[in-house]
Amino acid sequence: MEPGQFQFPDSPAVTDDQTTCTVGLTGGVGTGKSTVAKLFRNLGVPVVSADRLARELVTPGSRYLDAIVEAFGPQVLNPDGSLDRPRVAKIVFEDPGRRQTLESILHPPIRELMWAKVETLRDCYCVLEIPLLIETGQWRKVDRVLVVTCNSELRIARLAATRDLGRNDARRIMAAQLDDDERTRHADDIICNEDSLANLAKQVERLHSNYVSLFRA
Repeated sequence: MEPGQFQFPDSPAVTDDQTTCTVGLTGGVGTGKSTVAKLFRNLGVPVVSADRLARELVTPGSRYLDAIVEAFGPQVLNPDGSLDRPRVAKIVFEDPGRRQTLESILHPPIRELMWAKVETLRDCYCVLEIPLLIETGQWRKVDRVLVVTCNSELRIARLAATRDLGRNDARRIMAAQLDDDERTRHADDIICNEDSLANLAKQVERLHSNYVSLFRA
């Protein structure tokens, strides 16, 4: 979209007796949901990221990091005392029971922090970036569910480029997640991220305009 062609509305503030509406953003690994979140953020929309909250919770010295070390052993720490996230990811990917242990440590405080942040907002709407939005049932709590989709070959190529994963490893990670059909069954809105960044930005801008009109009605 050319500059000045159309001015998308900002997220207007809400009155004291209104609450900020929520758009739950999700998608499989490699679909580009974090890029979508960034594009919403560039439009002035508050974005609360579950992954970012998880990183904040496990800073050295935190009780949540201590709980992870107690459950998984000191080998999950880097030499500087920070969490070795790739090592933990490998452990929980290979062992569903240990994944449940990690989720039992982190998911409750992540949910608490996320909704506490929403309560402080005075915007028309915000975006909650939650990779496991569908799996954890949190899709029931948001006002709209936005799913980012992409074909598997492009997702594999992105994972190989950004995470230094081999194609077989990328396929295994994708196979362990919900497929797009399952996610889109819960979707109110869908973004297909298989084209250029400019095309993706246009889709986000269009949704932003729709959300502002919908949520301030």
